[in-house]
Amino acid sequence: MSTFPSGNFTIVNNGTGRCVRVRLGETKDVSDWKEGTKYLQSVTAKPTLELGEADGTPATAWWYHTADDAVERHPFNQIVSHAVSEYQNIGNYCVWLYSTPASKPTEDEITIARADFRNRLDSVPTATRDRLAHLLPEEHKPTGTEAERERKWWSWDLGCSLFEYTPDGLTFTEEETAAMRAYLKAVAEEGFAALRPGPGPLTRTEMDGCGRNRHAGISTYRWVYDGTYIYGADDTVPVEHTYWTDAGGSLVGRNKGEPGQKWTIAPWTPPAPGPDMTALALTGLFGPLGALFGGRS
Repeated sequence: MSTFPSGNFTIVNNGTGRCVRVRLGETKDVSDWKEGTKYLQSVTAKPTLELGEADGTPATAWWYHTADDAVERHPFNQIVSHAVSEYQNIGNYCVWLYSTPASKPTEDEITIARADFRNRLDSVPTATRDRLAHLLPEEHKPTGTEAERERKWWSWDLGCSLFEYTPDGLTFTEEETAAMRAYLKAVAEEGFAALRPGPGPLTRTEMDGCGRNRHAGISTYRWVYDGTYIYGADDTVPVEHTYWTDAGGSLVGRNKGEPGQKWTIAPWTPPAPGPDMTALALTGLFGPLGALFGGRS
């Protein structure tokens, strides 16, 4: 399904026009003197991920790492920074997503979410509701009065929204967990996001090394692009929480269907070479090297 171009590319949000960029980490001189001899050494901080101007500099260039992971026997599918590989001697860095368990919602948050859930159910086409209803356990099938049907589906949707994070008082069997995963996948494919009372799962993205190990339920670096959305390519972090979202200038993972989730990926054209490096340094790409060329670090 992935439609990443070969070679380097840019990633621009369709709604905001902001581009996924990297800011290289600062390199510090930590040389030391010992017995009259200076031992040269430097330390480079990790690069950081940001959304900003789509100016075509190397800070905006990425490539798709599809080589097989020898341990997991699966393609890496990493979105790797061209600039880090090209300009810093710290190896390859790619985009990671980390998930933090959500806290138990308050009563007010549940009241608001339930009203939103009812409105969303009313707007879902009958055919879609029928498809989703087949995934409900018998005790939650939409039968009885309208109020009873809504209550049954509501309690199931609420459980699905929270089962990954097991707030106080909620436990689930393996069968329930499998059913909930199937439901969450189905509603995501239908474009009907499951209920998420309160702030929902807290997700963040950052740059990290391509060679680090992922941890189940916590982190992922594998991505797929379907021509519109970028989202997790496996279940290390539940896929429904991983849709790349420009949330006010921050790149986070959210459930499908929120604003700021549509992206255009296009081949990157390197800027024309020239003697004046000041403009490039001002992008923040080169960190401390900017000072060398007369720009800001």
